[in-house]
Amino acid sequence: MRIEVNMLEGQELKAIFGEHEIISDQSITAGGQANHPEPLDYFLASMPLCAAFYIRKFCQQRDISTDGIKVFQDDTPIGENKYQKKFSIRVQLPDNFPEKYKKALMASANTCTVKKVIQAMPEFNISIVP
Repeated sequence: MRIEVNMLEGQELKAIFGEHEIISDQSITAGGQANHPEPLDYFLASMPLCAAFYIRKFCQQRDISTDGIKVFQDDTPIGENKYQKKFSIRVQLPDNFPEKYKKALMASANTCTVKKVIQAMPEFNISIVP
């Protein structure tokens, strides 16, 4: 997928891909106006959003209501490297969620594509083009 990024006013950036756009900003302490999430925030939000997608799909295929299902994510640094993090995704299920599906539901959440890409340790190449 190709993503084009355009620089807007202040610290705002606009990413364009397909028919979608995402605008990011920086915190006030980083020179932005905090009008939009920072790029890292979008990245962090993509993991629980992805897990929730697979949870919803699992429930829809079994005609299980998703009412009351919530997905939470927390991250904590590992050691001294502030960029190395441990992500904890927790799923809150309503009391009436069928017990027999809980293990399979968690397996479904673990199929998240975002998680798989991160675990595959992607390579990055940054270059200047003419």
